[in-house]
Amino acid sequence: MKNRVKRTISEFADRHFVILAIGPFVIAIAVACVVPLVMVLVESLFIDRPGVFKFVGLRNYVTIFTNDVFYADLFRTIKYSGLSSIFSFIIGLALAIALNQNIRGRGFFRVWALYPWAVPPVVSGFMFKWFFNEVYGAGNDLLIRLGLGPVNWLSNPKTAMGVMIGCDTWVRIPFVLIILLAGLQTIPKELYEAGQIDGASTIRLFRHITLPYLVAPIRVAMLVVTMFSFRIMDIMMVLTGGGPARMTHLFAAYIYKQGFKYLQFGHSAAASVVMIFATLLIVFAYNLFLKPQVKIGK
Repeated sequence: MKNRVKRTISEFADRHFVILAIGPFVIAIAVACVVPLVMVLVESLFIDRPGVFKFVGLRNYVTIFTNDVFYADLFRTIKYSGLSSIFSFIIGLALAIALNQNIRGRGFFRVWALYPWAVPPVVSGFMFKWFFNEVYGAGNDLLIRLGLGPVNWLSNPKTAMGVMIGCDTWVRIPFVLIILLAGLQTIPKELYEAGQIDGASTIRLFRHITLPYLVAPIRVAMLVVTMFSFRIMDIMMVLTGGGPARMTHLFAAYIYKQGFKYLQFGHSAAASVVMIFATLLIVFAYNLFLKPQVKIGK
């Protein structure tokens, strides 16, 4: 009887080893994600500020969607995230294709291409702030030596947003590079050889072989890059602080200031819920428009 019970337990453990091994961690991660989400949803239904805690239903959401500052920060963030993601993709794809070629020093360049990813965004922000400083920055020093004169990089709204987008792009490129380079290495070389025999040009090979195989990696890379750039705040805080005249202020900073500067915790929670749904919309859009066209190994 005991041997039969031991055998049954052993068979159950062997059959469900994966579930038993990762189940506790999945539950822990789910709790860590679900509990804060529920707390934010509940908090968004209350007016919560020092001395006041009152249920108001959807009033915080009404306040947000009737606030012009909210729309300005949201659309500015969409512009910032969109341009940063596009530039990260274009440069990352170009570098991935270049580093996938059989060139001398390929390993060296692959390692150094990851450098921006190893630097925290705050540190990257300070690096860009030093380079584009209007008084002693290397950027203006170079322009003066070329006879082009200095530029007020961080006090002009247009150039300040450009510097922010450039910094964010610089931070995101290595991740895109890694994902797309891994995708390029899964493409069978026989396909390129067959295409070259048939007389296909480099552009046609890229369009009909490379891109279809890279759709899935592109979706992963762009999804992660867009979500991170959409909710980032530290680069903005270091470079411009949201200025000049709030023209570089982003939605994540709006959420932060509502909660920790103005102590409107219910309003901040409601804005956080809006950001969550905006992020889910981004995920839905990428999954809708970037569907894998090739099944690896089929």
